[in-house]
Amino acid sequence: MGKKKKKAQVQSINEAEAPAVPLTEEQQRAQIESLISTPAKTKNSYAPKKVIKPVIRYNIPLLLMLTIIVVFGLVVLYSVSGPDAYGIYNDSGYFLKKQLTFTAIGYVGLFFISLVIPMDLWASKTVSVFMGAVSIGLVVATSVFGSVDNGARRWLKIGSNFKFQTSEVVKLALILAFAGYCKYRSEARAENEAKGIKEKPLKQAFFDFILPVGGAVLVDIFIVLQPHLSCFIIIALVIFMCALSAGIPLKSWLIGGAVFMVVGVIGLGVALIVLPQEKVDSIKENYSHVFKRVEIYTADEENTTLTDDDTRQIDNAYDALGSGGMWGVGLGNSRSKYNYVSEAQNDYIFSIYVEETGFVGGLILILMYLSLFAMCVAVVLRANGPYARVVSAGCTALVFVEFLMNLSVELQVMPSTGVTLPFFSYGGTAQIMLLFTMGFILNVSKYGTAPKQKTVKEGDAK
Repeated sequence: MGKKKKKAQVQSINEAEAPAVPLTEEQQRAQIESLISTPAKTKNSYAPKKVIKPVIRYNIPLLLMLTIIVVFGLVVLYSVSGPDAYGIYNDSGYFLKKQLTFTAIGYVGLFFISLVIPMDLWASKTVSVFMGAVSIGLVVATSVFGSVDNGARRWLKIGSNFKFQTSEVVKLALILAFAGYCKYRSEARAENEAKGIKEKPLKQAFFDFILPVGGAVLVDIFIVLQPHLSCFIIIALVIFMCALSAGIPLKSWLIGGAVFMVVGVIGLGVALIVLPQEKVDSIKENYSHVFKRVEIYTADEENTTLTDDDTRQIDNAYDALGSGGMWGVGLGNSRSKYNYVSEAQNDYIFSIYVEETGFVGGLILILMYLSLFAMCVAVVLRANGPYARVVSAGCTALVFVEFLMNLSVELQVMPSTGVTLPFFSYGGTAQIMLLFTMGFILNVSKYGTAPKQKTVKEGDAK
């Protein structure tokens, strides 16, 4: 037994000293990967595992900033509109009371849009098609049945008391319809790429660019014929921003843009040839107020046929803007609102506000709007998918294009447009629809952005 044991020991020693068989390259790689992927045991190896749980939160800072601007706007509206309200309705709070009603309706819609209905339902084909039909239906109905005020057919009357400006509804409806189309077109394009199907450039440009933008252009043509040139410009800029954020290929942009240019030139040429001179003169008459505003803006004081009455509104608003100085004359103490600036609660509310609060007050208000804009842009940058990105970009553009246009007019950077200051100027349809617009941005912020993540124990995760 002893000899056998000693012989076995010698044999094992010889086997250990024998040269190892070299591993192949694949075996060496597999051995290294197994060593890397095998975690080392530590004293915490048996601790409860942790998982990542998404946290969906409502955008409270954005809502608070919006509410601050809205409340501040109501205070300023009461201060600015008091003389007109008392002179016309014998109630200095008339405009404030109506604006409070519009604001309440707007906030109910805002919370319903942002909290009750998830973004996936808003992005459904049914809603998108419905919004497109609403856009076309409203502009056609307005051109046929709309009531005429100040030479423009922009309002629809329901009954004897209710009247609303259809273009304010169309702005938001177009954004939703365009976003829905872009979502489903993006999905179709990705499906074709996965199947290896390559569309011809013209066909791709038609479905990517010409069809959705052409639909918006058609609606915009009805708008400009009301005539409502400022709304035409706003819709054009907003749809342009929607198209930029939709991820449309550059080739489709180039082909689609070329097609629109050719069709536009041909259409304009045919219209000038076919239309009788009486119709051309009628169109010019409809836009006489636009030509007058451009003439006022470009007028030379020494060589002009304009009267003092023509430039009274612009001049008085500009004087109000500068008379406030650094700190203003005090809230409620404006002199220009006593019929020096007509309907001060509408287009030129910013000038009266600056007269009362001065340069400092105007700067604070601009910073408030810029803060709101930065919060909205943050939502756009975090948006997931074409629908969320297009809706948030379009709604953000709508609010801030109107803000910039109103501010530019007040500072005489551009001719008068009639665009009001969002959340400040008096107006029922505009106030309600702008709050609805902010509701969609809040909806995207809650349901359409990458959610924040929270690390929790595996047992606590539900």
